[in-house]
Amino acid sequence: MKYYLCAILAIFFWSSSVIATKIAYASITPILLCLIRFAISSVLMMMVFLFRKNRVHIAKQDLKPVLVSAILGISVYYALENAALAMTSASDASLIEAAFPALTALVGLVVYRERPSKRMLAGIAASIIGVAVLTQFDPAQSSSLLGDLLLLFDGCLWGFYNYETKSISHKYDSFTLTMYQCAIGTVFFVPMLALEKPVLTNITPAFILTLLYLSTACSLGALLLYNYGLKGMKASTAAVIMNLMPIFGVLLSWGILHETITRRKLIGGAIILLGVWISTTRDKAA
Repeated sequence: MKYYLCAILAIFFWSSSVIATKIAYASITPILLCLIRFAISSVLMMMVFLFRKNRVHIAKQDLKPVLVSAILGISVYYALENAALAMTSASDASLIEAAFPALTALVGLVVYRERPSKRMLAGIAASIIGVAVLTQFDPAQSSSLLGDLLLLFDGCLWGFYNYETKSISHKYDSFTLTMYQCAIGTVFFVPMLALEKPVLTNITPAFILTLLYLSTACSLGALLLYNYGLKGMKASTAAVIMNLMPIFGVLLSWGILHETITRRKLIGGAIILLGVWISTTRDKAA
């Protein structure tokens, strides 16, 4: 149960990052924000790492999964997500993110030869239906096809992150693994700055606090919790728990932005929770 709770708390932090990021965008461009955000996280983790008595370094044979998970799951993932959200609607994004578990299962089936159980498939289906209800998705009103495709590709990248991290999570503690991923991901954000014109203006106390929150809770804390959660569950199961993001997003929007929670959103949220419960509950025969 503790592994599921850690993963859920990580999802909560990632959900809150949407609001924090909107505040930060008033002062900074997307990729530059990613670079500074993960640079702060990396520096903080390295400082703690230096004072640890039992420091563990990544073995040479494990460098490949660390590099793949860091580059695809942090650098490319966040860069594409920022680009996609600038081109597509929020409803499109929410529904496509609900498909991430299915894409993770697809990556597992095609690349890692892992077959999802019937219960897992049922949970994925219920979660996707729930998010469709929650967002009132209407295919006729779909916006940029390119943005949608980028988000779908992002889902595949998240699948690789899950499986590559899972493959070595039993060898290293969550802190060490997350530190290496953050550091490598930060380095690869640098060449990505060529994709935009970096801007940093209007530095206010609110911006500084927002940046610190994104760096500590949403990047550092969330990754630590999520990687720890992966130790006790399948990568595909962890991905299904990500469908809690729309629920947390609605609640945070209501509490912070004072948006109205409709009956449709409540019903959609309940279906999503049902899907998460189905996928995270073991079969009786297991």
